Amino acid sequence: MKPEIFQASLERGSNKLYVQSNKQIAVRNGAFIKLGGNDIFYRAESSENVNIKRKFDYSGDTLTIKGNYQFKLAKGDLGKISFNEYEAININSIEENEYKYSIGDLFYAQGGNPSSSSGNLTGEYTEFKITRVKEDGSIDTIEINRPGLYIHPPQNPVEALEESGKKIKLNVEYDISSQVSIVERDFKSIECSPIETRIGLSYPLERGITEGEFIVSKQVIYLNKAYDSESFETEVCQITFDYSPVNGIPLLPPNSIDPQTSYNEAVAIIDKKLQEMDKRITRMENMNY
Repeated sequence: MKPEIFQASLERGSNKLYVQSNKQIAVRNGAFIKLGGNDIFYRAESSENVNIKRKFDYSGDTLTIKGNYQFKLAKGDLGKISFNEYEAININSIEENEYKYSIGDLFYAQGGNPSSSSGNLTGEYTEFKITRVKEDGSIDTIEINRPGLYIHPPQNPVEALEESGKKIKLNVEYDISSQVSIVERDFKSIECSPIETRIGLSYPLERGITEGEFIVSKQVIYLNKAYDSESFETEVCQITFDYSPVNGIPLLPPNSIDPQTSYNEAVAIIDKKLQEMDKRITRMENMNY
């Protein structure tokens, strides 16, 4: 198997190698790992997938979370972001009802900050439908035809307009939507302090979002010993299983059904390397005469 290349982060003194979230690495116990620019090869012991879940405050295209997440989160990670959205659940009362209406008339709530997370770029507005009118044409009963979806719902009394220009005012109760919208954003920057981590996004969230929650799914590779060189973030790493990482000598896997093939190939490579060394030594000796 050819060496696999990936990006990861590692803190000095730790044996936890955090792989960038867009990559899943095949890990085998004993595999060789080259860490960034370090020429010392470590070995993998095991790996696991973890979900980093944090609540955030949002302002100016930046997520702010409590705690220092340096090395655990990195530039290029993909975050799955959720936030509260609101929908109409009840009409408490009709506040203004001054036109002649017809059964089936549709009215659309005005105001608020509609959410476009569902794919509707103009947002989902609450839609009301008249189900019964009185003899004088005023509204007897009206229902929520579509609950809408809002980052911030309209304030009461909610004004709703019909296509012909008729309007009504209603007292409407909004609550957190039963559905959860999830949007994805790449992390373009990470800034850490002892008490918080600030994450710059590849492009902004919807207008009006000030808080929410995200999940980043990452693979953690456990090394055979603590890393004792300089810490690094989002550096290129390399893992290899079947061959030695420097000279590409075949390694004998456990329970091999054809060990002589691996052994013979390894001996041939070593023999060739020794021959090359002998030639270099001979040339150097000749230069000294």
